[in-house]
Amino acid sequence: MADVKSVADGYTFDGIRLEEFQVAGLFGEFDYKIPLNLSTHVTAIIAPNGTGKTLCLRMIAGLFENKWSVFYETEFSSATYTFSDGTVATIHKKSGGYDNNEAEVEAKLQIRIVLPNGEKTEWSPRLFDPKRPIQIERFVPFLTRIGGGRWRHDHTGEVFGINELIENWGDAFPENVRSSLYGKKPSVLTALTDQIDCRLIETQRLLILRDEDQETYYGHSRKPQSTLAITRKARALKEIISKEINAYATLSQSLDRSFPKRVILRTAMQTPEGLTSQLDELDARRRELMDAGILDTEADDPVSLPEGPLDPAIARVLHVYADDTKKKLSSLSQLLSKITLFKTLIDQRFITKDVSISRQHGIDVFSRGANVPLDKLSSGEQHQLVLFFELLFEIKRNSLILIDEPELSLHVAWQKKFIGDLLSIIELNKFDVILATHSPQLIGRWNDLVVELGDVYEGSYSDDEDGVE
Repeated sequence: MADVKSVADGYTFDGIRLEEFQVAGLFGEFDYKIPLNLSTHVTAIIAPNGTGKTLCLRMIAGLFENKWSVFYETEFSSATYTFSDGTVATIHKKSGGYDNNEAEVEAKLQIRIVLPNGEKTEWSPRLFDPKRPIQIERFVPFLTRIGGGRWRHDHTGEVFGINELIENWGDAFPENVRSSLYGKKPSVLTALTDQIDCRLIETQRLLILRDEDQETYYGHSRKPQSTLAITRKARALKEIISKEINAYATLSQSLDRSFPKRVILRTAMQTPEGLTSQLDELDARRRELMDAGILDTEADDPVSLPEGPLDPAIARVLHVYADDTKKKLSSLSQLLSKITLFKTLIDQRFITKDVSISRQHGIDVFSRGANVPLDKLSSGEQHQLVLFFELLFEIKRNSLILIDEPELSLHVAWQKKFIGDLLSIIELNKFDVILATHSPQLIGRWNDLVVELGDVYEGSYSDDEDGVE
């Protein structure tokens, strides 16, 4: 059980996880309870169309991402978040309407946090006044005002209100605008939501990323260009490998500086057979790193022992060399594990194509020996590359990941493999997942992970191998 510690400006929460989410009065008619499968780390929710399963994901994300507009714009009476340490956070909503004088009354949110020791904190986030004049296009040039306090995204066509804009692109707005949104949060709420890194992955948006984060918005009208997500991920993997290699080089330099001293001080040594075995193991690990595209093929050539008895001075040098090489290669072991699993998962899907990882390009795809441009991959292939890349390389440990309809763009065979592959990723990079799905094939063999919302047709989901009856 996690501890709650009182500090000068609030609380800290050690190692907590979301244990259960409940919403009452959703759309004025639905009450849902979603207990998370904390032992397996994966919870799958299913529900009929239009009954709010995607909205449940957005409401969960809304608490952790401080996106209170989703609560203001959704009809519900309360949303309750129960954590593994016993902390309970509840968002109550008092609907707006008109008073006795027929004046419009705004809806109001009240957030209550009850700690395991019984202490309570309450806070009401206020919305930014949409009547307040602000030149949105000056700060976020890829948005166009369409009237009624709404703006349309020039690239996606999505429509946003003022509060959604500030939540999504707040860094582009002046400090006085950002600071006036919602009011000052209590420190206990900040400490609670900062403990869990929550990310909502809406898979229908995985394929296109925009270079918005590379633009400086102030005082110009240049609009960012759309970029394929897979192109961005290939570039990101190249940068990740480069960063790890730089750390590897720094460690190597540090060991090299103390190498002569440690050779002189070396006393205990292995037998020649033990040294040979250690060098062989290091050679195998070096080849793994080369095959994974992390080390260059000419880097760190293996060392072979000479025949006959070893001179004691040479033996000391080789023993220290072997110890140092083990430390150097071990520094790349986590990256190796992620790349190996990433490649394994993709190779199982790309039957007619080969995927190669390299320091030069990040991700290369080949078909019959010819390079395939990433933008020529099918939407399903791009979807798998991007999603698995994010889960393996961009998700922090102990995060809460919300995935909406992961089956999109996937044929049936890939859907059947998805949860099993997700569990293998979680084994390597621990985090919790809640996924919302319509696919019986995706969850067919994993009924113990399923939470049904509403009256799901009993025959729609099966526990047989194919997921259909």
